[in-house]
Amino acid sequence: MEFFELIGTLQKCYTCYTSDVLKTIKMYFMRILILFNMFIMSTSLVQSQINYSVNGKFTVKVMEFNSVIDASRSRNVPIKVHYPTEKGTFPLVIISHGAGGNWDGHYALAHHLATHGYIVFCLEHVGSNTITIKQTIRILKNLNKMIHDGSEVLGRPKDVSFAIDQAIAWNSSNETLKNKIDTQHIGVLGHSFGAFTSMVIAGMKPALDWLEPRSAYGKGLGKDMTDQRVQACVALSPQGVGEPFFFKESFTTLSTPLLGISGTEDKQLNGSPAINRYNGFEFWRATGKNIFVWLSNARHLDFSDSEGGKTKGLDSKNRKAVQQIVRATTVLFFNQYLKNDSNVKSLLQTDGLKPYLSGAINQVEVRIK
Repeated sequence: MEFFELIGTLQKCYTCYTSDVLKTIKMYFMRILILFNMFIMSTSLVQSQINYSVNGKFTVKVMEFNSVIDASRSRNVPIKVHYPTEKGTFPLVIISHGAGGNWDGHYALAHHLATHGYIVFCLEHVGSNTITIKQTIRILKNLNKMIHDGSEVLGRPKDVSFAIDQAIAWNSSNETLKNKIDTQHIGVLGHSFGAFTSMVIAGMKPALDWLEPRSAYGKGLGKDMTDQRVQACVALSPQGVGEPFFFKESFTTLSTPLLGISGTEDKQLNGSPAINRYNGFEFWRATGKNIFVWLSNARHLDFSDSEGGKTKGLDSKNRKAVQQIVRATTVLFFNQYLKNDSNVKSLLQTDGLKPYLSGAINQVEVRIK
C-alpha cells in the first residue's frame, strides 16, 4: 500500500475507534509523519551537498614565466600560473614541489584549486628540481645531497616569499593578472620537501645540524622565516622529528593555521616509518587551528599528481583515491581561511571526510590541535 493511501485509510478509520485506540493511532500517525519529513530533509541535504573533490565552476587557463629573477639572490624562480578566466578577484595559493620535482608535480591539484576560484602559482625550485636530480646517474645520492644543501633548504622558503612579492607586482602590471589576485588572502601548499617549505613559511624553524657545509650553518634552530602575508598552509607528507629538517623544538613556533595530510605507508626518506609523521603532530604548537589527516594505505607518491602537465611523474598505486580526499580537504581548508567560509569547518572532521574515501584508502582519522 502506498504511503498516502495508508494515511487516508487511517483518517477514515479515525472515528471508528475508542478514545484510547485513537490516541495510539494518532501517536503512530505522527511518528510516521516525522520519519517521512526526516527522510525528505536528509535526501535534500545529500543532494545539495557540494562534492569538493570534483572540479569547480571556473574555467582555467595557464601561463608560464620561465625567467623570474630574484635580484637579491641572483636566483631564478620559474612560475607556472593557473588562473580562472572569469572576471573577479581570487585568493592566491603558492605550490612548492618535492625534491627532484618541477612546477608540474601538482598540476592536477593546481588546476582543481583554480576551478574552485583560486589563482595558483606553481613554483620551480631550481636547486632541487628534476634537472638537478638528474645531473648524474646516482639519483638517490643527488636526492640526499639536495635535501642537506643548506643554500637550498633555506632558499626554498625565500622562493615562496619572492613569489608573493611577484604576485603583488603582477597584480598591478601584468595585463592578464592585473587586479585579479587577492593579495590579502594567500595560502601555501607543498609536498615532501615542499611540505617542509610550507611548514617553515607557517612558522616552524628548520634544524641547522644536518645542513651542508656544516661549517657554514652551525647547530640548533634556524631563524624564523614565517611570511606574515600567508593565512593558511598545507603540508602533504609533513616531516616528523629527525634528519634532515626538524627538531621537536622546531614545531613549537608554528603560528599560521596548518593542514597536514599523510598516511600509513608514507615513509620518510631518512628511513623513519610513516608513523613518525603522525607522531610529529604531537609537537605542533596548539592553536586550535591545526589539522592532521591520516589515511590508511596512502603512499608517499600518492600525494603528487602531474596529470595534465607537460611532464609525467612516477606512477603510484593509490594515487587516484588519495587525490580525491586531498583535493576535497585542501579546498575546504583554504575556503575556511582564505574565503572566510565558516560553513566548511564541520566537514574538516573524520565524519566529514569519510564520504571521500574510496578503494584501498578506506579509513581516515582527523586530529585537531
